Amino acid sequence: MTGHASFSAAAARHAVWGLAVLALCALAGCGFHLQGASPLPKGISSMYVSYHDNYRVGDPPVVAALKQRLRRQHLLGDADAPAQLDIVNVENSQRVVSVSPVDGNAAEYAVTTQVVFNYSVNGAEQLSGATLSTTRNYSVSANQRLSSEGERDELLKGMQQDLANLILERIAQANQKLDTSSQTGG
Repeated sequence: MTGHASFSAAAARHAVWGLAVLALCALAGCGFHLQGASPLPKGISSMYVSYHDNYRVGDPPVVAALKQRLRRQHLLGDADAPAQLDIVNVENSQRVVSVSPVDGNAAEYAVTTQVVFNYSVNGAEQLSGATLSTTRNYSVSANQRLSSEGERDELLKGMQQDLANLILERIAQANQKLDTSSQTGG
């Protein structure tokens, strides 16, 4: 009976983990919504997202995620859009958190992604030099060093997806202040 009970407990734990993963996937797949509302202020129908890096071809994942979310909500505009989001800098860094006592190599890293951005509406600056960052740790075993690079890349993509959500939340907060001040007359 003990073997059966431990099997049931293990099966229950796996089922709970499985449901949690499914729930997270469902939430991640839906993108940013802010309770179904637009992250833009009243009367503004589109936002342009810009990023310039002379040393890189294409957009970093955070910029691609922002454009995708705005496109999905039919809010992505061109360079003449009244709302302008300028991603000034996207920087990834990594530091060693722990070292393996077996071989002296790094066993755990902390990866940080930082984004600096400006946001304006109808030429009026709402956020200037706003900075958001996120940090995650990942472990490296001595016999899986090559696969850890793939894990790190996936971790960075996920972090930048999270940062896209945080940027849109910060913009929505700035727009709430903008909407409130326009309703009160100043």
